[in-house]
Amino acid sequence: MTENTGQYDAIIIGSGFGGLYALHHLRDKMGLSVRAYDGAGGVGGTWWYNRYPGARVDAPSSPFYAYTFSKELVDEW
Repeated sequence: MTENTGQYDAIIIGSGFGGLYALHHLRDKMGLSVRAYDGAGGVGGTWWYNRYPGARVDAPSSPFYAYTFSKELVDEW
């Protein structure tokens, strides 16, 4: 793990679906030093505020709003 010097290759604002995918792609696929920020108290974007027990996405038939970019996350669910 890299020492936190406060300097990053990229900064992501928001940790909803798009922000988490950007973090995954930039950090894990491109090897960049990345930091993500969100105004909420946790990750999930709008979903952090609108929690539904057992819900992962609002359209289960659509793969576009699931974390399909990470087999580990899909398998963990």
